[in-house]
Amino acid sequence: MLVYYEAASCIEQKWVCEMSTNVTRKLLSPIISLLMLPAAVAICDTPADTVAPEGGAVVCTETAGPTRALGLFKPGKPLTLENGFRDPPPISRSQCWWQCHGSAFTKKEITRQLEQFKAKGMGGVTIKDTGVSYKETLSMPRDEKTAHIKDVPYMSPEWLDMFAHIVSECGRLELICRSRFGSGWNEGGPWVTPEMSSQMLAFVKSKPITGPKKYSGPIPTAEDGSPTAKALAGGEAFVLAVPETGGKGTDLTEKVSEDRKLAWDVPEGTWTLVCCYGKPSGIFNMSTSPSGKGLHHDHLSTAAADIHLKNVAGRMLAKLGSFKDTAFDGLNHDSWEIGNPTWTPGFRRAFIERRGYDPVPYLHVLMSVEEQGHRGFFDSKVSGKLSEKELRFLFDLRTTASDLIVENFYRHVSRWCRAHGTAFEAQAGGPVYVPKDLIQAHGMVDIPMGEFWLHPWTCIKVPSSAAHAYGKRLVGMESLTDTKFDKSHNHISTPPAAMKKRIDEAFLFGGNYITLAVVEYSPAEAGLPGWVHNCGPHLNHCQTWWPMARGFFDYIGRCCFLLQSGRNVSQVAVYHTFRTGKDPRWNELRNKLSRWPKQFAADYVGDDLAQNHMKVRDGRIVLTSGASYQVLCIDPTTRPTMPLATLEKIRDLTRQGATVVWLAKPPTRCPGLTDYPQCDAKFKAIIKEMKDSGRLVVLPKQGYAGLVPIVEKSPDPPAWQITADVPLRFVHRRTSEADIFFVANCAEKQLDTPVTFRIKDRRPEFWNPKTGAIEPAVCKKVDGGTRLNVKLPAFGTTFVVFREQGSPPPQERKSPGKAFAPIAIDGPWKIEFPEGRGAPAKATFPTLKSWTESDDPGVRHFSGIATYRTTFNCPASVAQSGLAVKLDLGRVAEVCEVRLNGKPIGIGWHPPYSFDISGRLVLGENRLEIRVANLWHNRLVADAALPKSKRVSRMEPENHYKRLRDHSLIDSGLLGPVRVIVVQ
Repeated sequence: MLVYYEAASCIEQKWVCEMSTNVTRKLLSPIISLLMLPAAVAICDTPADTVAPEGGAVVCTETAGPTRALGLFKPGKPLTLENGFRDPPPISRSQCWWQCHGSAFTKKEITRQLEQFKAKGMGGVTIKDTGVSYKETLSMPRDEKTAHIKDVPYMSPEWLDMFAHIVSECGRLELICRSRFGSGWNEGGPWVTPEMSSQMLAFVKSKPITGPKKYSGPIPTAEDGSPTAKALAGGEAFVLAVPETGGKGTDLTEKVSEDRKLAWDVPEGTWTLVCCYGKPSGIFNMSTSPSGKGLHHDHLSTAAADIHLKNVAGRMLAKLGSFKDTAFDGLNHDSWEIGNPTWTPGFRRAFIERRGYDPVPYLHVLMSVEEQGHRGFFDSKVSGKLSEKELRFLFDLRTTASDLIVENFYRHVSRWCRAHGTAFEAQAGGPVYVPKDLIQAHGMVDIPMGEFWLHPWTCIKVPSSAAHAYGKRLVGMESLTDTKFDKSHNHISTPPAAMKKRIDEAFLFGGNYITLAVVEYSPAEAGLPGWVHNCGPHLNHCQTWWPMARGFFDYIGRCCFLLQSGRNVSQVAVYHTFRTGKDPRWNELRNKLSRWPKQFAADYVGDDLAQNHMKVRDGRIVLTSGASYQVLCIDPTTRPTMPLATLEKIRDLTRQGATVVWLAKPPTRCPGLTDYPQCDAKFKAIIKEMKDSGRLVVLPKQGYAGLVPIVEKSPDPPAWQITADVPLRFVHRRTSEADIFFVANCAEKQLDTPVTFRIKDRRPEFWNPKTGAIEPAVCKKVDGGTRLNVKLPAFGTTFVVFREQGSPPPQERKSPGKAFAPIAIDGPWKIEFPEGRGAPAKATFPTLKSWTESDDPGVRHFSGIATYRTTFNCPASVAQSGLAVKLDLGRVAEVCEVRLNGKPIGIGWHPPYSFDISGRLVLGENRLEIRVANLWHNRLVADAALPKSKRVSRMEPENHYKRLRDHSLIDSGLLGPVRVIVVQ
């Protein structure tokens, strides 16, 4: 059981736990902690799946597995693996950021759109008050049909009324409702005062002063009069004398009078007076509505976090009365894109408590870094002009800022949410320059969240690693973000097949909870495609293929359900310090699936996990959460350093029998200034001990590939066996009843290959995430496991599930006996177009071709759904054969729905567009109907050249049309060839 209190100071947050080993905690008596309970209390029972992310303080996490079907902390119906796969629950289905520009909600439209989301298989919405532009605070433009729709001021009584209606309707429809933690992103708002906003150190310096002599005069001040006498007296501003030669300064603050005059005996040499003081960074939240814009709050301060909680989550809570028994499931925090705060009230005290020395004599070092640009401070390759001590100080400053952000924002907000029965979902690790320990920050929130864009930008590995290591069930993903808009691609026209390829890659990185980045709130009065955000993927009811979208969302839901079940299984823990945001390792995390060997799975771990959560059990490295690894791999860093406490723990792990492998020459020193230079002597002694004992294993220049033979020879090697040339990738999850493997073909061609799984006593099955079908796998028992053939189309996926009571072995399928030639369906094809889309009502294509090849401009520029019809004859040898038969449509641009002889066959939204029609054919004439949807691109390109009054489409903002002028048309429609094929 955990009890905590929060002291008045934003820095003085202490946690009390019986298991704690922290010196400060030992000094706190149980009586004091109990007296503080009224301030803020969180009491958790500690079930088997609890985690202790900060060395003793236990934090409850949700039970692993798909037992809570509605939301993270909302009780739902228990689900069997099979039932949950066939019809995934809301927690596994796609969430979305419901982008409402200016929160121009109406209750009628809210209900209409939520019902659309439910019908198409989505799982819920995250309410996002937003603006049209990232940088400017703009409302969505109106035309004559939308002029009556008014913006609803963010957090006003009217807005909270709409919020309550959304929560109520989500409850009725069994959807999950979350809200962005503020307008736009980078939390802030009009309630954030400059004093509570993001802070940074500022500097003002004097002209050089030559000693020895007596100096009596004013301290240097900025144009605004800073630093104030109050700040100097309160320990929030300082006056330093910095020698011309550089190095440690002399703190003269106590010699400054109330009228900011300094009396000082100047030593020999040349000196500069430097005043250091905190000031607001002036950074505002981004992509906000006009009513939601404000300063970004101080993430290093619990007091600032509390102000933001009060004005956002507190108002929501007051409106609903309670989050319990509602569909409201939590707050969402987007990526860190606010630069690098370097100060907060109480920072000096916090630094001394954590690092053991006073930072003030070194603060002037930041002036050198600031000259490289604001973001340069968190670059591990800072100025070569800095001395070793100054570089070490910068590391300590980075680390302290990281500690405060993690403790006073991510952990603090998470515990507020947990105390009120909701979750905190956060992109706590970037993806841009971030002043924090990425893994630890993700470990503090309920749902670690990464992101992947449609075009190469994948930042999933860090949050998924944190989820696995800290025992979190969900790995959230901002999904399919797309800002590209040129003649090669524009984010308004993205086919679902392209989305699938990126989604599958994100699954391979460990993600398992999709949140579509852009789903616009677009009222019916706005027309089609309506109100369009400044980035994609625009997956809402205005999409051309929306009526056929159920298959797309069911695929995502089935994949996520299985990938959320049980525990992740990895063999290697890869240590990296993650104490700096801009680092080659961080860049390598983006879109680098190829850098990881296929033969094993790995997770990143950071200093907190290494120092506080690792122990050895039967040769395995076991974490507090229950995650375990065969090997600890030490990644090289840009500087040859490692925290001493981490190295000490690695030494202890090797003494206890753990396998630890270094991928480069071991570091030679500590990164910080604490206990310097004695710390370096201790460091070198440990390295020498490990070398002398033979426990220092180094694999230089081999990279992760050098780990393959080590992992293969371990007592518990990976459960799959393939060679490096096979383009398959795997994700392994394990429940008490099943081993679950997500298997993806990463090649551009069909693959049919044997795979051996090191599983003996369970039956294998193929679980098809596209159709929901579960089929037994033909397999063979071999030494060490089970061998089966995996056959997948280009970029295809499947699940291989081993269960004790799986399906019985498949029966022999009837052999055709002879080869059957495909039945070509050449046409002619009669095509019907809907009214009001600029195309004629009917057209006939003698043979299949793209609509863009038509002589009719209405067909050429058509965007929407058209219906193809034709007939074909089927001989008795096929219709009455009882053989497996498929309908292959060849190429489709982009989505189709098939009916044969009046009966539905299925929806195709990615290649291969192939359908099982076994038993559906009749002797003689068969009637084939195919509805085909293309993308908005061609219609919008045509309308871009027309005056507004003559356009078929309606889209705001208008500038999207301008950007589409002179773009080429893209292939659309059913392109074929269409064939009936007897499966050989």
